[in-house]
Amino acid sequence: MTVQHDLIFDLGLHKGLDAEFYLAKGFRVVGLEASPELCAASRDLLGHFGARLEIVNLALAPRAGETVSFYVVPEKDDWGSLDRGTAEKGVETAQEITVRTTDLAALVAEHGVPYYAKCDLEGGDLIFLDQLGRLPERPVFVSVEMNDGSEPRRLAEAGYEVGQIVNQWLNPMTQSPQPAREGAYVERHFSHHTSGLFGQELPQERWRPLEEIGALYETWWNLRAQDPTLAIGWLDLHACRRETLEGDAPAPRAG
Repeated sequence: MTVQHDLIFDLGLHKGLDAEFYLAKGFRVVGLEASPELCAASRDLLGHFGARLEIVNLALAPRAGETVSFYVVPEKDDWGSLDRGTAEKGVETAQEITVRTTDLAALVAEHGVPYYAKCDLEGGDLIFLDQLGRLPERPVFVSVEMNDGSEPRRLAEAGYEVGQIVNQWLNPMTQSPQPAREGAYVERHFSHHTSGLFGQELPQERWRPLEEIGALYETWWNLRAQDPTLAIGWLDLHACRRETLEGDAPAPRAG
């Protein structure tokens, strides 16, 4: 199975703000979201993109085809998780719903191997990384939220070689490069509720070997422990193979 260079997996669709950016750039998007209410909000926002968007109302879990508990937090609808403690974070009260599950292999079997997979699943990033390593063919670019510092090692075990950390708190200061290096140019104001740029549009000078990322994350985390005002935000880790950065990104085909 070959990579479909016009396809993005948005795992953790939320209200569709990231998917809106990808679709506007010309990509097809498969958006995974466990919350029925958030799926409805995404359909309202993105329905005009038609068949280039498929919303999958399932939860990524260790096993596909099961029914499990999922915990939603009405006051913080981006905190939904398979784990109650992760959803509540010690400050909120979660409501339990039941959802059906899927896994990464099932998504790939149905939709194909994506060019880029964005994973922003509260408590689900490690599930994604475990399943990513078992795929026979993997996305060119991936991103996950960093939670415990094991992410660089897990991505290296899955065959990725270089990465860069993106502090999501700085998204409002990010601008899309012009001319675009992924798909079409889209003028975009990123917010704290978006994942921002991806792939070839990330700053080329910030890519570094994955074995260096762990130490960088540890430095940030230790500073945060000493004074949170000096290490604000939360971090995503983007990764690819080194050779990917040596050529031009294929242009997405119109869907």
